[in-house]
Amino acid sequence: MSTWILRGESKNVHTNTITYHLDMYELVHINQMKQGDKVYYCDHTDFICICKVNTITMYNQIIITLDVIEQGEPLPLKFVRKLWGLKNLDIFKIEDIKVLALEKDEDEILNTYWKTPGPVECLVKYDYLDIYLFLYSRVAEVWIGDIENQKSKYQFFNAFRKEEHLSIMNWEDFQQFRKQSSFLQTTLPVESFFTEQKAPIERYRQYFLDLLFGDDSIDKRLDSFYKDPIRRLIGFGHKEIGELIHYLFPNFFCRFTNIEIMALERLFKEASSLQSTYTIGSKIYHYQKLINESYLLNKYLNIVGRKTELPIYYEINCFLQYVYDTHSETEKENGVKKEAYKSKEKKKYWIYTIQTGVNTDSFFEEGMLTFNHGKLGNVKNYSSRKEIWNSYRQIYSSKKVPYIETSALYQFCHEMEEDDYVFIKNDKEQIMGLGRVCSPYTFPKFPNSPSFRKIEWIRTGTWTVNGMLFSKKPLVNITANQISLSYLLDIVLDR
Repeated sequence: MSTWILRGESKNVHTNTITYHLDMYELVHINQMKQGDKVYYCDHTDFICICKVNTITMYNQIIITLDVIEQGEPLPLKFVRKLWGLKNLDIFKIEDIKVLALEKDEDEILNTYWKTPGPVECLVKYDYLDIYLFLYSRVAEVWIGDIENQKSKYQFFNAFRKEEHLSIMNWEDFQQFRKQSSFLQTTLPVESFFTEQKAPIERYRQYFLDLLFGDDSIDKRLDSFYKDPIRRLIGFGHKEIGELIHYLFPNFFCRFTNIEIMALERLFKEASSLQSTYTIGSKIYHYQKLINESYLLNKYLNIVGRKTELPIYYEINCFLQYVYDTHSETEKENGVKKEAYKSKEKKKYWIYTIQTGVNTDSFFEEGMLTFNHGKLGNVKNYSSRKEIWNSYRQIYSSKKVPYIETSALYQFCHEMEEDDYVFIKNDKEQIMGLGRVCSPYTFPKFPNSPSFRKIEWIRTGTWTVNGMLFSKKPLVNITANQISLSYLLDIVLDR
């Protein structure tokens, strides 16, 4: 059975049966629909119910009857259209699209949020994190680090933090703690409590027992560990405590050194205010709270997926290291770079989709981008999209206009320019080449031939880029999307 989205009117949902009408020209969109198929029914603002196809009849119109099988709290489209895995659905972008078949994974995602809609609003509040995570997913293995070394370290701290173990630890055990704590190797001063025993062993034990099992909240325990005259261990500064909290509580806290904190400030504008307004314990608590409230962990598992069997926050640490190293410009620096880019780079970048059935070998040999203009004639004669749409209605005696195709045709003629760059994409979410436009828009001399522009190939090949949120439009200007553009240039040009 297939799964569909149908967009209609909420007023139709008053009984357990919905009667849905389509014009005959829309048959192409539902020719695979069958009795018993699952349907998510929505209006222009919300998903309203789940239905099952009962009957499909055709005469002058297509009439679909749906049996309502499940109703619940309306699920707002404004949130769903921002969810990873669903945000690229054309039904969320184009007003005229009423019917859309869903892939199995799209159905599973939508069904999950239909059943438990609570997290949706919070997830989409930070939907910009998705692109960072997607870009990281392509290179995650490079950033994961020495897994065996980390595994040994986590095993040590797992044993170290147990209350029964801490209660009987001797000085040699604490020396082993120092050896395992790489963050203590170069930062502890000579007078550190770990260079030589400076107090009864019971005091050392109590430091960590209070930190791990004290009655106060974790932020207060961290503050005491850092600055309390009685509980403080000399040599533990912000960096050391920021690392220690992760190794002692690896399933609850990230690492919070300057690197992770600067990465968080890059990702969350709220993080910048934490540096000067909180104690070290409160900072760590609020940084972790921000990570939790942004659903970063859920997004990571969905987009990147587990790469190790180590605690999940180790992998989040690696992601933050990646953000710090690759996206850590300040807003001011970033703004300067954008302005420099605008003044220097006047050319546009496009994604052009090869039509299904086109022989790719012949396409690249001919070195031409083509667009069928049908009966519209020379597109240079139209000064706006609206003129094309009006002309289409008159020429084809139709109230329905293929807005996507005609808008792309207008862009191909009026907005694309010589020396612009074009990524060639097929229908399998693969980039097949990159070229430079080397001719103006040309209307053909022969009837039934398409309009065209000549293109000079820079690179050809096959690069799979599943999940890069490509639009299904045949021509898309991606110049303003700097993150995606940089990514595509990197993989195609091997930069």
